[in-house]
Amino acid sequence: MKLIKICAAVLTPLAMLLASPAWADSRQDAHRIGAFSGAMKYCIENDSDREGRYKMARLRAFKEVDDMSSRRKLDAIAARNLAYDRGRYLGRRLDRDHCRQLVKASEWRRFFN
Repeated sequence: MKLIKICAAVLTPLAMLLASPAWADSRQDAHRIGAFSGAMKYCIENDSDREGRYKMARLRAFKEVDDMSSRRKLDAIAARNLAYDRGRYLGRRLDRDHCRQLVKASEWRRFFN
C-alpha cells in the first residue's frame, strides 16, 4: 500500500508535466481561433466589399470553437470578444488591408476547402 502511494506521488506530477505542453498548445490554438473569429466580426463591419468571405470564415471558426472542450471554448470566446472590442488581431490593428490579408493567409485556407 505504501509503494502505491509513493508511485502515485511521483507519477502524478510527472504526468502533469508531460501533459502541460499539449494543454498550453490547445489553449493557444483556442485563443488564436477565437481572436480570428472576433477579427472577422470586426472586418465584416469595416470592410463591406468582402463581407461574404468574412462571414464564411467566421462561421467556420465558430464551428471549430463549438467542438472544443468547455475550458478551451471560454478561452476562445474571451479572445473573440477582446479582438472585436479592441479592433486588433494578436496585437496588430485591424484595417481594411489587414482584414483582407487574414482571409488570404495560408493558415486560414483550411476554412475555405
